[in-house]
Amino acid sequence: MVSSQILVGGDGTEATLEDGGLRLVDRSARTEIPLAVVREARTTGGQHVEIVLTDSAVHRVDGGNPTAATAFVAALTAALPARRDPAGSARVTVTPPAPPEEAEEVKYHPKYRRRQVVILGLFLAYVGYTIWVGVARGGEEVVLPVAAAIPLAIGAALSFFAVHVTLVHFALKRRGITVPASFDFKTKDGAAWYKFTDADGVERSGRGKNRGPVTRVSYDPEDPRDHSFDLSDGSTLRRVLPFALGALPLLAGGAFLALLPFLPV
Repeated sequence: MVSSQILVGGDGTEATLEDGGLRLVDRSARTEIPLAVVREARTTGGQHVEIVLTDSAVHRVDGGNPTAATAFVAALTAALPARRDPAGSARVTVTPPAPPEEAEEVKYHPKYRRRQVVILGLFLAYVGYTIWVGVARGGEEVVLPVAAAIPLAIGAALSFFAVHVTLVHFALKRRGITVPASFDFKTKDGAAWYKFTDADGVERSGRGKNRGPVTRVSYDPEDPRDHSFDLSDGSTLRRVLPFALGALPLLAGGAFLALLPFLPV
């Protein structure tokens, strides 16, 4: 049985070894190579991996790192069949990337409209409060609510994220649909992106930790943009807690500054 491996290059290339053969993906094309037409695989110090076909054609991919490149070459070499096909490149399939589809109008879930209304309402209310401070306490006091707007805005943003993650967690627990997700690519910051297909047949992608070539994802059928690769309570708490703890002192300090014109000195 072939040991499935994915070699992710620093230049964004991806080489996948599976039972069906070898798949190379880069920005320009998708190349499918049957293992029967591979003569050998080699690496040059781990910087690159070269796949030599039986007709002497060479496909070269970025090695990512020496350890990964060496392991990939070893796995590919072990997977090569005893009998090879001399056809080489004649059996290689190269598929150019699909032309970009015409952008569809983004459909917003009603909750995003509601959030926009709430944010706008809070902003206008705070502007009104700032004006009222200037009228009631004098123009020099306006600097306090203006300065308070910075920690209040940052604290509100952190709180919003914490609340959003919590609501998504409970929504997925209540009505989430779980489907398999396959590894798509890895970004330079180490995050892995997976692609999955929802119940409507729409292919979507999500960012998460590297969980191997195939994992599972739960998404909200009412808004598939809300999804999670780990629905455990502990995972959600670890994501929410830092933002909640960071928001509290900012909100408290901002509220104190904003109300200072009316507090007894």
